[in-house]
Amino acid sequence: MISKNLFFKLIKQDFKKRIWCPILLFIVFFLFLEIPMMMHMESIAKYPKSYSYGINIYIRDYFFGVEASVMAAAVCGAAFLCALSGYAYMHARTQVDAYHSLPVSRTQLFWSKYLSGILQFLFPFLIHVIICAGIAADKNAFSVETVPFMVSYIELELIIFVLAYSVSVIAAGLTGNIIISILGTGTLFCYSTILSAFKLEMSSRFLKTYVIYGNRIDVSIIDEKIWSFSPLSMIIKLFSYPGRASAEVAEELFKYDDSYVGVLIAAAIVYTLAAYIVYLKRPSEAGGKTIAFQSLEPVIKTLIVIPAAFFGGMFFGDTTVESDRWFLFGLIFSFVLLCILLEIIFRLDFRGILMHKRQFLFNAACVMLIYMIFRNDVLGYDTYVPADDQLQSCAVSIEQLMPLSRDIYLENKGRMYIGSDEYRMVNMEIQGNPSVMELARKAAKEKLSYRSFEYYEGIEKSDLYIETREREKTYRQVSFGYKLLNGEKVYRRYVIDIADADTLRLLADIFDDYDYKLGSTPMFNSGWNVTFEAVQCTGNFKSGLIELTPEIQSKIIEAYQSEYTKLTLDTVINTIPSGTIEFLKSSDEQDGYVVYKSYDIYTGKMYVYPQFTKTLALLKEYGFDMEGKLTAEDVESISVTKHYDESQYADSGYSAYSALGVWVDNSKTDAVEYTDKKQIQQILDSIICDAFSWSISYYTDFFDSQYTIEINAEDSKDAIPFFHRFVNGKKPDFIQ
Repeated sequence: MISKNLFFKLIKQDFKKRIWCPILLFIVFFLFLEIPMMMHMESIAKYPKSYSYGINIYIRDYFFGVEASVMAAAVCGAAFLCALSGYAYMHARTQVDAYHSLPVSRTQLFWSKYLSGILQFLFPFLIHVIICAGIAADKNAFSVETVPFMVSYIELELIIFVLAYSVSVIAAGLTGNIIISILGTGTLFCYSTILSAFKLEMSSRFLKTYVIYGNRIDVSIIDEKIWSFSPLSMIIKLFSYPGRASAEVAEELFKYDDSYVGVLIAAAIVYTLAAYIVYLKRPSEAGGKTIAFQSLEPVIKTLIVIPAAFFGGMFFGDTTVESDRWFLFGLIFSFVLLCILLEIIFRLDFRGILMHKRQFLFNAACVMLIYMIFRNDVLGYDTYVPADDQLQSCAVSIEQLMPLSRDIYLENKGRMYIGSDEYRMVNMEIQGNPSVMELARKAAKEKLSYRSFEYYEGIEKSDLYIETREREKTYRQVSFGYKLLNGEKVYRRYVIDIADADTLRLLADIFDDYDYKLGSTPMFNSGWNVTFEAVQCTGNFKSGLIELTPEIQSKIIEAYQSEYTKLTLDTVINTIPSGTIEFLKSSDEQDGYVVYKSYDIYTGKMYVYPQFTKTLALLKEYGFDMEGKLTAEDVESISVTKHYDESQYADSGYSAYSALGVWVDNSKTDAVEYTDKKQIQQILDSIICDAFSWSISYYTDFFDSQYTIEINAEDSKDAIPFFHRFVNGKKPDFIQ
C-alpha cells in the first residue's frame, strides 16, 4: 500500500518538477491547432467561392481528418521532449542512486515516469481539442457527426505519441548522456526510412532498369520490400496515399489508412515493452558513459557507418560529371572519417581513433562488398526477366506513345500527379502476346542506356554532348510491369534502340495489341463512365472547343476508340497526324466567357490521323474542321526564324550564319518576314503545327527543327495561337 501511494506520488512530483513541459506544449499546440483552424475558417467565410466545402465540412473532414498528418509532426516532437526530459536522470549517477534508493521497485519507477510523460502531453492536447470543438460549435460547424471524427483524431495522435515516446525512452536507456540520447532517438526513429532511401539512391545510381511505382512522389522513399520497423516509416505509410494510379481515384477525401492503425498499435506495444526491458537491464553505473551496453557498441557503429558512408559518396558523386570516381572517393573518405569520429565519441578521447582495428576492417569489407554488388549488378537485377510460367500478365508503357495529361485534377484534393507509366502499370494487363516477353528479354540482354558510368572515360565534353544527342534520336524508354502468379509485382524500365529492325518489329506487335491500347489511357479504359463538358480540338492551323452532350460524347468516343484500336505503329511512324483532341471535365466562367481549366484535361493530346475518317467527319459535323486549310488571302505575313544545332557548339558561344547572310553570336537569328502571297502559300503548304509535332518526333523524322514559323493572320481575331515547323523535304527554296 505504501509503495502504491508512493507510485502515484512519484507521478505527481514528476509532473510538478517538469511543469514547464506541459506549459510549453500548451503554447505549441495552440499554434498548431486553434491558430490554423481559425485562420482557415475565416478564409472560408470570407472567400466561400474559393472552396468546394463549407466550414462544417472543413472541421469534420479536414481539421479532424486530413490535417492529422501535420499535427503528427508536432506530436512526435512533444514525444521526444517528454521522454528525454523525463529519463534524463539516468545520465547522472548521483540521480540514479537517489532514485534507486527509494522504497519502490524499478518497475514502479519506470512506469511512474512513463505515465507522467504521457499525461504531460495528453492534458494540454485534450484541452486544446476541446477548445477547438467549442470554437467550431460557436460557428455552427460542430455536429453530432463530427464527434466520431474528433475521437478518432485524439486516438490516432495518442498512438503516434506513444510510438515516438517509447522509441525515445529506449534511446535514453541505451545511452549515457543527453547528446548521444538525442542522436540515438533520431536514428531509431527513422532508421528503416534511411535504409529505404539508401536502397532507392543506390539502385537509381547503379541499376539501369530500376524504377518504382505505386506511391506518390513525396513518399516514394518508402520501399515496400523493406520492413518499416521505425516510427517514421510507419507514420509516412499511415498518411501516404494508397498506390492507385488511376484517373478515377475515389472521390471521398483521403484521411489516412485505417487498416494500418493496427500496425501502429502493435508497434507501440512492442516498443513500450522494449523500453521497459532496457530500463530493467540497464546498469546503474552506466550514467555518464556514451553507451550503457558495451556489447552493442560494434553493432551500433556498423549500422551507422555503412549507410552514412554511402550517403557521403552520393554527395560527392552528385557534384561532378565524372560521378563514379568521385562517388568512390566520397565513399572511402566518409567511411574513414566516420569511423574516426565514432571511435572518439565512444571513447571520449582522441587517442581512441586507433582502437578496434578489426571492426574497422570488417566494416570496410562490408562497405566494399555492398559497393561491388550494386556497381557490378552481382545479383542480376538488370538482366532479370520472369519466366513465362511465373507470369500472370504484363503491363507496358512505351515512351511518348499515347501520352497522358501530366496533371489530373481530383475534386477536393487539388492537383494530383499521375504519370502515364504509373497509370499503365496499374491498369494494363497484356496476356498471350509473345512479343512482350521477347522484347523484355532482348532489352535486358542488351542493357542499353543513354549514359553509362564508363561513358565518361576519355571523352571530351563536346563529344559527350554530340554522342548523347545521337543516342537520343533512336533510344527510347519502355517500362514493364510484371504481375506474377504469386501476387508480386516487378517493375523494370529498359532502353531500346528503335533503329534496330527486330526491336521495332516487337514494338509494333505490342502497339498493335488491343489490351495495350485499352490499358494505355483512361479514355479507353474508363472514359465511358465519365461525363465531359467539352473536347479541345487542335488542327494544323486552328484550335477550338466542341461542347459535349451525352449523345455527342458517346459518338465521338466510340468512333475514336474503334479507329485508334486499329492503328498500327507503322502508320504512326510514317503518317503526319491531322491534329489532336483532349477531353475536358469541367469549366469556369470569366467575364462572360467559358474557360476550361488546364488541369481538368482528362487525357493528353490524343492524335487524330487522316485514316480516322469517321472521327474527322464527326468533328466537322459538330463544328470543327480539323483538316481545314489556310490560304494566302487569310494571312497578312509569315515570320521565319532559323535556329542552329547546339551539338556543334557544346562548350562555348558560337557564331552562326543567318538567313540574311550575316554572322551573329546568338542561338537564333532575327526573324525574316514574308509578305508575298505566292511565297506565303508555298510556306503554308509545307508546314505543320508545332503544338503536336514534338511528341511525334520521338519516333519519326518528319520535322525540320531548325526553323520556327509564326503566322500573322489578316484578322486579329483569327490569330494563330501556336508556331509551326517545316516538314522535312518541303522547305521552299527561297528560304535561306
